[in-house]
Amino acid sequence: MARWIGALLVAGCASLMGWGPAEATDRPVAKSLTRTGAGAQGHLSRACSGNDLLGSWELVTFNSSYRFRHPQAPYLFPHQVFQYSNQGGAKSAHSLQPILGRSDEMFEAVPLDMTYQVARKGRVILKARDGEETLETWSCTVVTQDREARGNGVALRRGDLVMTLMGSEGQALFVRHLRKRAA
Repeated sequence: MARWIGALLVAGCASLMGWGPAEATDRPVAKSLTRTGAGAQGHLSRACSGNDLLGSWELVTFNSSYRFRHPQAPYLFPHQVFQYSNQGGAKSAHSLQPILGRSDEMFEAVPLDMTYQVARKGRVILKARDGEETLETWSCTVVTQDREARGNGVALRRGDLVMTLMGSEGQALFVRHLRKRAA
C-alpha cells in the first residue's frame, strides 16, 4: 500500500512538472517584474550617505528633458566641478572651458554660499548659507559596481555619483553624473 501511495505521489509531481511554468495570459506582466533599469539592478547602486558626498567632483554628463528658462545658465555649461565639505559647505564652479588645476586651491577663492545635508534615502538638501529655505533637493545614488557604456557612450564607474534634481512635485528635472576629482 505504501508503494502505491509513493508511486502516485511521484506520478502526480511528474505530471505537474510536465505542464511547464504557469503564465498569466489574461493580463500583461507587471512592469516592476520585467524592468531592466535602475530599480531592478539595485545591487549596482545605493543611496548616498554623507561620507559618499565628501570631496570634489566633476561633471561627466548631464541630461534633462526639462526645458530651462535660461538655456545659457551656468548649470548647463559642459565643465562643472562641485565640492562638498565635512562642515556641510557646498561650492561649485561652472565653465565653458575645461576647469584645470587642483580643486582645493580653486575652491579657496569661491565664496561659501550654500550648505548641504544628506537626509533619508540619499536626499541631498541644499540651502542658502544664511537661510532655512530649501533651494534644491537632489536624489543622490552612488554606483557600487562598474557598468558598461550604454546609449550615451558613458560608462559608470564604481564610486561615481548620479544626482537627480527633484522638482517641487517630486518629478525628476535634471540628472548629473559626477566622478571624484583629485583634491
